Amino acid sequence: MKLPHQNSDIASEGFQRLEDLATAYWYSEVLFTSLELNIFGLLADCPATVDRLAAQTGYDADGLSRFLSSLVALDLIVEHEGVFSNGPLAARRLTPGNSAYLGDFLLYRRYFSSHWRRLGPRIRGGVRANERSVDESSQQYSERTLAYVRALDIQAQLKCAESLEYLKAMFGQAPRQLLDVGGGAGAWCRALRRQWPDLRTVLFELPNTIWAARKLYPDPKAWEGIQTVAGTVLAPCIGGEHFDVILLSNIIHAYGPLEATDILRNFTACMTPGGTILVHDYLTDLHDVDPVKGALYDLHMLINTYNGRVYRLEEMLAMLNGAGLKDIRFFHLQSDTSLFLAKPGHQSKNRHLSRPEMLAAQAKRSGFSFARIIEAGEIAIEHWVRLKCRFGCARYGRSLCCPPTSPNEKEMGALISGYRHALLVQGAPPSHVFHEQLLTLERAVFLAGYAEALAFGAGPCPVCPTCPEDGRCRFPEKARPSLEACGVDVYRTAHNAGLSLSPVSHPQGYVKYVGLVLFDKKGSHASPAGPGSLDA
Repeated sequence: MKLPHQNSDIASEGFQRLEDLATAYWYSEVLFTSLELNIFGLLADCPATVDRLAAQTGYDADGLSRFLSSLVALDLIVEHEGVFSNGPLAARRLTPGNSAYLGDFLLYRRYFSSHWRRLGPRIRGGVRANERSVDESSQQYSERTLAYVRALDIQAQLKCAESLEYLKAMFGQAPRQLLDVGGGAGAWCRALRRQWPDLRTVLFELPNTIWAARKLYPDPKAWEGIQTVAGTVLAPCIGGEHFDVILLSNIIHAYGPLEATDILRNFTACMTPGGTILVHDYLTDLHDVDPVKGALYDLHMLINTYNGRVYRLEEMLAMLNGAGLKDIRFFHLQSDTSLFLAKPGHQSKNRHLSRPEMLAAQAKRSGFSFARIIEAGEIAIEHWVRLKCRFGCARYGRSLCCPPTSPNEKEMGALISGYRHALLVQGAPPSHVFHEQLLTLERAVFLAGYAEALAFGAGPCPVCPTCPEDGRCRFPEKARPSLEACGVDVYRTAHNAGLSLSPVSHPQGYVKYVGLVLFDKKGSHASPAGPGSLDA
């Protein structure tokens, strides 16, 4: 299902897109109402008919029937012969009691919906929408603060989970001290401590937010290794401490460019030599994921902050450079935000890291001694390679992953021609360990959005000692042919990738295994990759 703006075409002059935009709030109101009515919770235990749900809840049967039909149309629930059940997304994210439940976070978005009606007055006269009402009691304000911190904590858990694989690859060694600036209830602190248990973290937040965080996490174990310090980012006071990582997640967009640059400069002064400023935030020009979200979030800041704004990539880099952070690596998450790792330097060295490059770094971190993205055209195929298998290998004809049953050079050439890139890796014996690492890498590439990821190993298949006599593989999910078995000249391909490879001349020689994962198929919807390896 596409939302109205995702069907946009600037060349179109039809009225329908305007009608779709005018009724876009219908989508969110259906979602909010479904959460309020606990529809997904009611369907969690077992599928149900309209009559059964109406009898169970007392809801109007006709209205409920029509409402459930709208949820089916939105792909949130499914219907079969009059029986309704949760779809996968609703079952995981919208069912109360589930650890991945997002209902509280989504309902807090509804709180801001009335503010958006002040967009016109904000533009005409600068009227800010979310000033605290004079009628709001202290108790109501505390409850609203608690709901706000809870909602942002849920979002932060999702973001840091998505970021962690990349961050593990980015840091050459485990960080020792983290300052989480404006970190809400401490989701990033806990996630990073799970990865690096010896990491000492300081959560720097407003007093009211720290109060709410303690309410959300009353168990003292949730605060092990986390120290809370009350303060404001505009006047940081950390007691002279220094940290090797300082995190500012969703902080920069709440301030104007001068304030944001000062914030970055002030916290840069709290870094240890060689430390890193880690910025996580939205961008208005993150077009490869969602071309509209950043621009609309910028309006959200216009309405709900004094002078906050969502910046363009060029503006974010300029602010980091203005704070003396000249060595910047950045990449875009698969959702709608970006991560920047910035260090002090004398010369601007800004580098965008693609998702495949991060996979190359992950490959090296998981045990491969070499990992590089190459153009598919750099994979060399030669007729003599399979002849060497036929006249030179004792396993010829005895393995289902070897010639003559493996793809021949013509089939392999046709396959490769349909791909743009491959991830070439080098490992070492034992062969079964290398093979398992290769399968893990193939899965990682698949989960990164490349459904067509396909691995090729080194040497005979190590999964089983021998293949069944009936010619049917017992473990097809694990079996992969080698590059040589498919006619790939491994020596020339390795040379093309910058990998030195020589024949082993004696039994004690060092053996190198070479494998690759094809990905980035021509015509696929995944983000195009670029050749290269990660400079870490």
